[in-house]
Parts: sequence; C-alpha cells; structure tokens
Amino acid sequence: MNSIFKRLIALILFLIAGSVCANSLVSQIEGLVSSAPTVRGKFTQSKTLSGVSKKLNSEGFFIVDKSKGIVWITEKPIYQTLKVSDTGIRIGNKSGVLMNLEARSEPSVKYINELVLAIFSGDMSSLEKLFNYSGDATAKDWNLELTPKNTASPFFKKITIVGSSAINRIGFISKDGDLIEIIFSDVRLAPVLSKDEILQFQ
Repeated sequence: MNSIFKRLIALILFLIAGSVCANSLVSQIEGLVSSAPTVRGKFTQSKTLSGVSKKLNSEGFFIVDKSKGIVWITEKPIYQTLKVSDTGIRIGNKSGVLMNLEARSEPSVKYINELVLAIFSGDMSSLEKLFNYSGDATAKDWNLELTPKNTASPFFKKITIVGSSAINRIGFISKDGDLIEIIFSDVRLAPVLSKDEILQFQ
C-alpha cells in the first residue's frame, strides 16, 4: 500500500503517516460496503460534453455479480445492453450483439474490466493498484476521489465515488473534460442471482 504514497510524499515520516491514514480509510470503507455477492438497482446517467451545455440523459438498471461481472441495461432513450466480465465486454441491443471485445487481445478492455468490476464490487485492493486516492468515511457513508496512477491513461482524469453499504453516486471526468454523473436508486443486495438475472449474463 505504501506505493500509493511514494510519488506524493518524499519524507519517510510523511510516508508512514500517510500509510496509516490510508489503511484506516480502506478499513472503514470495507467495513461499510456490503459483502453481498450480488447487487442490483436502477440508475440515471447524465453526460455533459466539454463545450456543450445540453446534457445527454439516460436511465435503466444494473446487476452486479462478483463472480460473473456486470450487466448494464439502458432502457431510455435507446435500449442497449452492456455486459462486462473478466473475459471481455459485449454490447448489444434488441436485435443482437453489436460489439464483442475480448480482454486477452485488447489491453484497454482489460483495464476497463478491472476498473468497472472493482468499483461496483467494492474491491479496494484492485482500486489501489490502478489509482491514487483520497477521501473520508463516517459511521454511515464514505467518499473517494481517484486519480489514475498511470498519468498517460487515455480514459479518465478523475473519478469520484460516494457510497454507504453500496455505491450511491459516481462521477467520471475524462481527459477531454467530459463529465458523466451516475446516480443509483432502489439498490438491493442478495446472496444469489435470480433465474431471470442468470439469463442476463448468458
């Protein structure tokens, strides 16, 4: 964990103090985030493009299974499915599969998979590998600000996450200055997927 702070703090005393702080923050968040294997809920998303005032809005629902991955279904304004697993990313619509990207042949897909799965499953150890972070936690909720360790990353400049037992809100700022904000609602935790949800992952 000390590697998170080596680029930020030169003096050993600052490094030690920083590590203690980070350990405390990680422990607090891990203590708040539910360990339930599956999470499902609804989302509303707004995207603001740099230099454009009008927001692009969408909504739908999601399913997270820590062993299978994530299913992200956009219902409005246009129906689209996004499935993320450790093997790759698949995008489709009501007509079928539009795009299938394999993690083994696309390094960027592997990065996105690790990022998305870590965020939605509350996997702090994986997030630590990808990001420097800061934040705070109370007895009921927490927040994180993540900046990529690899400054040459083409994807995000900064990610903010607000949560409690599950994630409540995420904000992404791209390298180009685009902003994506996602708000979650009706979030439910469960030990297993339903039969219908299992079909969503196939």
